Amino acid sequence: MGSLQGKVAVISGSTSGIGARTAELFVAEGAHVVIAGRRDQKGRQLARALGEAASFIRTDVSNEGEVEAMIAHAVKTFGRLDCLMNNAGSGSGYQEIARLDLKQFDQVIAVHLRGALAGMKYAVPVMTEQKSGSIINIASVNGTRAGLGGHYYSAAKAELIHLTS
Repeated sequence: MGSLQGKVAVISGSTSGIGARTAELFVAEGAHVVIAGRRDQKGRQLARALGEAASFIRTDVSNEGEVEAMIAHAVKTFGRLDCLMNNAGSGSGYQEIARLDLKQFDQVIAVHLRGALAGMKYAVPVMTEQKSGSIINIASVNGTRAGLGGHYYSAAKAELIHLTS
């Protein structure tokens, strides 16, 4: 029996990279996992590979309604929610301040910060009702030290660290 036997996790941004590998590990430890991400084909493929312990829902975390649906999907499909891992993300390149694209900045904030906050907004009532649950927000060293990454990404990760504290 794995250490996550009977637990249900939602992992945003789990169609590739850290999120996909975490989904694989959680299932190997006995959890049921909701794979959430924008890449429909990759998400469905991973869910099929993981079998009945996994379910995919297409989710753009910058859309609050889709985040709400992601959490509802976990509860409807697996009956509970024990863990939310806010992992969805994208990078941002280096830009000079005078050349910043504020629309791109808004999109990075919408995914890395606002998406995580929306996930928390909808997960917390479920976890409160159950009297248990864990939320994992994936940040970055870029949020702790200036100059390690692009302005948009670094600012979003710094804000996420503060939101989590």
